[in-house]
Amino acid sequence: MSAKKVYGFLTQAFIFAVIMLISNGIAAIVPIPIPASVVGLVLLFVLLCLKVIKLEQVETLGTSLTSLIGFLFVPSGISVMNSLGVMQQYGVQIALVILLATIILLGATGLFSQLILSVSQKRQKETSADKQTVRRSNQENELVQH
Repeated sequence: MSAKKVYGFLTQAFIFAVIMLISNGIAAIVPIPIPASVVGLVLLFVLLCLKVIKLEQVETLGTSLTSLIGFLFVPSGISVMNSLGVMQQYGVQIALVILLATIILLGATGLFSQLILSVSQKRQKETSADKQTVRRSNQENELVQH
């Protein structure tokens, strides 16, 4: 492995480490219980969108971590397996809560989407009506001038 590749990997790891350190601090300060990993993802996304960090600076390590995602979720699976007693005792209730939450989320998403579409369509109609009014006014002014 060349020194350039090692340096690139260490630079990317450092960027991820700094983002995770900052996200851990934010998660500890914010009164809402948001996992630091979620804060880190949002922070990385914002930094990429603002072009503070270029995709090339994190792409290689990000791709490597994505390829390992199944391995990284094994502890979560083991944790679920360790909680089989709870799953057996409350499995139906857990499934109902998940189903209900999914239905509520889908409904809220649909309603919010319809609201956004209706507001957007209303603005488009108002804009086109304003343009027509301006055209008529310009035509009337031209007729009056002739």
